[in-house]
Amino acid sequence: MDPSLRTRRPLAGLPVFATALALTITASAPSLAVAQDPGLYSEARSQLAAGDTLAALASLREMTEAEPDFAAGWGLLGRVLTERASGVATDFRERQEADRALRRALALDPDHPLYLLALGQLMRKQQMYVDAQRVLGRASEAMQRSPDRLPPEERAELWFQRGLFYEDAYLDTRGLMFVPDLPVQSPDCGIVGTFCLNFVRPKDFNEYFRHAGDLSEDGDDDFERTLDAFRRALEAYPAHDAAFRRLTIHLVDRGDYAEALRLARRYRAEAPDSPWGYFTLGLICQRTGRDSLAEVEFDRGLELAPPNIAAHYRDISPLLRATQAESYQRQADQARQLMEGIVWRKSDPLYLTPGNEVRVAHLARVTYADLMFEDPSEGVWGAETEQGVVYVRYGAPQRIWQVHRNAAREESDPEAQSSMQGGGRWIFWNYGWELPNFIFQKQLRWRHASHILSGYSKAMEEEVREAIPAVYSTSFDLFGHPLQLARFRGAADTIIELDVYSEVPADELLSAADSLEVGFFLFTGAEHQEIYRRALRIASPPRPQALTYSLPLLAGWYTYSVEARAASGKAAVRRAEVELEPFLDGVLALSDIVLANSVAPRTQEPTRRRDFAINVNRRFEFDPDLPLAIYWEVYGLSQDEGGFAHYQVTLSVSDAEGGGVLARVTGALGRLFGLSGEEALELTYERLVELSGDRVPEYMTMEFADSEPGEYRVRVQVTDQLSGASVVGERTFTVTGL
Repeated sequence: MDPSLRTRRPLAGLPVFATALALTITASAPSLAVAQDPGLYSEARSQLAAGDTLAALASLREMTEAEPDFAAGWGLLGRVLTERASGVATDFRERQEADRALRRALALDPDHPLYLLALGQLMRKQQMYVDAQRVLGRASEAMQRSPDRLPPEERAELWFQRGLFYEDAYLDTRGLMFVPDLPVQSPDCGIVGTFCLNFVRPKDFNEYFRHAGDLSEDGDDDFERTLDAFRRALEAYPAHDAAFRRLTIHLVDRGDYAEALRLARRYRAEAPDSPWGYFTLGLICQRTGRDSLAEVEFDRGLELAPPNIAAHYRDISPLLRATQAESYQRQADQARQLMEGIVWRKSDPLYLTPGNEVRVAHLARVTYADLMFEDPSEGVWGAETEQGVVYVRYGAPQRIWQVHRNAAREESDPEAQSSMQGGGRWIFWNYGWELPNFIFQKQLRWRHASHILSGYSKAMEEEVREAIPAVYSTSFDLFGHPLQLARFRGAADTIIELDVYSEVPADELLSAADSLEVGFFLFTGAEHQEIYRRALRIASPPRPQALTYSLPLLAGWYTYSVEARAASGKAAVRRAEVELEPFLDGVLALSDIVLANSVAPRTQEPTRRRDFAINVNRRFEFDPDLPLAIYWEVYGLSQDEGGFAHYQVTLSVSDAEGGGVLARVTGALGRLFGLSGEEALELTYERLVELSGDRVPEYMTMEFADSEPGEYRVRVQVTDQLSGASVVGERTFTVTGL
């Protein structure tokens, strides 16, 4: 097979029609006896079977000159040229040669169904739809008169081409609306601005569609003819991959997952080595919420796929900003695979599940786009068409509106407007009533749709990609949940202890007492390598459940994920990055301030946080009538000759505007320091402590006078009276309404 042809038609690894040729050249009977086959004809068939299309064409051209009355030679030449021929209007050389060859073959062997099939296919590429329908009808009649004349693969191909013909008409009515007053221009834009109102006042523009008439039913008959033709193709030859893809994607698009599933399973049994059965099963499973099974199907399809198909499905460029995608594309295969692994590990929305739901959603989008937007007559991946690119990045639009191009209102210059509109369709992809639409244009019966000529839609796509490269959602409800994180010195100055205080929203995940899967996951390094995983199942009533994790770690950047998942599929995730810096010997430092509902020592002489009963407030929310407790640790204090540290603590609370708030210290420490009952904007006390370790724990309980609902900040400053060093710690919290 010619490498350039393989590039043009990547979807099946080989062109659909050329594949049929390669499979059936030994079974398809020529017009003359086999003994009379010219040697060049037999050689061309062998070359086609070996995948060398250019050599086969050279042999066929030479053969037809030497044997001008050999119908099978002209027919095979016309069929190969038809398959290679482009549908681009200015690219007509191969179409003209194909037309001459096929008409010569039919003159020598009238009503041969294969030659009529190829001629009808060629006329479709030439957009001669009336003639194409007539010729394809003749091919069907000829086949039905002599069904044994064609092998199953060729009968299937004939029905497939008829299906494409009806499908062209159906696609012109998919989402078709009647919007007689739709403005092509508006006062906000100049004469070159097509549909400017869509971009400058999208909400107003979209109002034109709210009460538009629905004309999509006009295509119902063509849709049924399309499905019937593809089904007949599969009845003739169940392993016809293109007919399978076209039929399946329409079933999926209409939400008929049961029939699509049966079809995909049958095709997989008929063609177990084809990746398409697995890819479509992955799409169906993802659409029906079975993400883990979908990932299994996709991975099996990738294992079976030829290198060009596997590389296309592994390509993560659509998820990246343009500059990142360019860098990724320049990388060698090994570096690209490394980057792919990093992206997918980071994007996994729920590490508790065995699969990666975002990766599955991406592969499902690529599969859908490849199947829905492919043109079996042209060599473009569906996911790489202009509509396919948008679909892969942002998923299915909430609404698709298609209108006649001549339905838009002609305003300032009717003559210029008519020239600009021509025939065809405008296609609007809407992702929200108040959002601008991506706008595409297409000619009637022409599958390729491109951004509008003015470039506004394309410019919007590029701007959106820079801000939000891709958007994915899960097939299950995903909740957030509160969490407080604190860093403390570990057993040595090279170790940091990370405490994570989480509150799982079991009241949102469960409707009755049941079990929950809960987990804590930790990743590090630029490669996002997992270094810690703790997952278990707990019994829980339907109310918030407190979870606490504590890990000793080295300095560095980490990503953590605290997760919970119910049997219903609902899940909660809290994920973020955290930087850990060491608490060095001799350097004054504070731990993070822990906000709590209460703090009480467990022993007479507590030396670290394990010696305290800390009722951590995991929501950072406090009732105005209840006290606020805080806990922190001081490290690196200087000592005098007697081993004592002397330091001063200044504590204050401010509101969202930075104004001081009156606070009153309560509890045992308030009485010990003589602060109990005293109200002040800033509370200061000094301590003289005999150091018996590498830290001094501190805690305080406060009440606020006349506190209003809102956000507040508590600030602790510790000054070492011996060294003069000072350090500050802060934490924000919210006082709730009464």
